[in-house]
Amino acid sequence: MFWAGVMIGLTWELGFYFTGPEFSNDPVFTHLSPWPLHPILQPLLHTLWDGGLFMIGVSLVYRFCKPPHFIRFRWQELSIMLLWGQIQELAVELIATSGNLWTYEPKWWNPVLFKFGNGVITLIPQAVWFAAPIIFYLASIIITSNERK
Repeated sequence: MFWAGVMIGLTWELGFYFTGPEFSNDPVFTHLSPWPLHPILQPLLHTLWDGGLFMIGVSLVYRFCKPPHFIRFRWQELSIMLLWGQIQELAVELIATSGNLWTYEPKWWNPVLFKFGNGVITLIPQAVWFAAPIIFYLASIIITSNERK
């Protein structure tokens, strides 16, 4: 499941990377301080982080839901994954903005939810982490059912 989370994260990490300051005059995000490693490592390392965040969601499902887990669709499991996705995404953005790491740029398609520190918290990252847990959850059911065969 970790690698499924990494692959799902890769979709938006590469998307943000190739629309970011390295490749665009009108980037979707701005570095508030320089990335300390080779630029291509940013999306690759972030995908590993995404896989870990998904696995924390899995552990929360195991903690708060009765077994069996990820066998069939259950609203309680999906709700935990969605709630975790929103909480951790907001926390990551607040830390990044307050730590002067990065901020997303407001666009007509990425409206500001609220201002925070030297940047803003915008809709698209929250929307990504609303859709991603749904995809991950459905993939997890498929992975778990294939493992049981």
